[in-house]
Amino acid sequence: MGLFRRGRRDETPPTDAIAQFWAWWQAEGATATATAVADRAPERAGQAVSTHVGAIHPDLAWELAAGTSSAHLLVVSPEGNPDLRGTARRWLRAAPPADATWAYADTRQPVDDLDGLELEVNGRVIAFKDVVITARREGLRIPVTVYHPAFPDVDHGTRATITYLALDTVLGEEDVECWVGEVVAAESTPLDAFPITWLRGLVRDLKAEHTTQDGEPQYVMFQGSGAEGPLVAMAQVPLAAATAPELDTHVAVFLPYLSTDDSGLPSPGSLDSLRRLEDGITVDLGGTGRIVAHQSSAGTRVLHVYVDGTTGAAGLVRAAAQRWTEGSASVTVTRDPAWEMVSHLRG
Repeated sequence: MGLFRRGRRDETPPTDAIAQFWAWWQAEGATATATAVADRAPERAGQAVSTHVGAIHPDLAWELAAGTSSAHLLVVSPEGNPDLRGTARRWLRAAPPADATWAYADTRQPVDDLDGLELEVNGRVIAFKDVVITARREGLRIPVTVYHPAFPDVDHGTRATITYLALDTVLGEEDVECWVGEVVAAESTPLDAFPITWLRGLVRDLKAEHTTQDGEPQYVMFQGSGAEGPLVAMAQVPLAAATAPELDTHVAVFLPYLSTDDSGLPSPGSLDSLRRLEDGITVDLGGTGRIVAHQSSAGTRVLHVYVDGTTGAAGLVRAAAQRWTEGSASVTVTRDPAWEMVSHLRG
């Protein structure tokens, strides 16, 4: 079943709307929806699910799909809206355990077989198996150019919709956000185009290179020059909000350090102190935040910390910064669900 949406609203949804959704789902929604799917009338359950998802936030979308270990999968997706990623993740974290009938996800999942997957646009049937791409690795991302034979006959917005639906279908929404770079919808067949399913191998190799066996991000070192001279940085890969969408608030911690080399970078005396403070922040935050990157230049290190804005985690970081003894630490807090404050470190 395709994704469903409701109208726009700007307010942050109350936490109890999520609890109310799951109370309804466990009392009657799960059984009613499974019965409707079994009767091949999923639209019969559509209004009730839409009403309860819409009560969390009207811009959330939802989808029913075939499960892997469960018969069915209920997906509640932010549909690319960074402001809603955290809401969808909190919905998922409140879900009951998966069972033989239902499992749950907060992003669109990949589909193994594209045969028979079609989208009707303005009376024309778009078969996903006919989508071709060109792709190349650039740094830590894979830019892609996407083409379908219908593209010359549809407008720009329709091409974009087909493009992102095809990418989400092949890779899953999370891998698109983490590993795909610039996306171009071509109006003519690109040179050296190949089936879109081949993109899975490119992403799989890049992902294996930069994540642990458990799928957790690894860290890479960068060196370069900034406005104030040489700069060294370390950042998680992928440096994407999709890795922890509930961490929607950026906390920058500015730490002047005393022990420097000739280029203004920290030397061993201050490095030990910086690492101890970073380790302390990590312990203090627990699961409510993480240090995703840091950068050092001209005698100052900046810690880039992302925290769950619905908790008191930002205050924990502020308190930790006051333990710094090599100078006067400062802290800024910015709501940043798209992680734009660290875009310069994505590689």
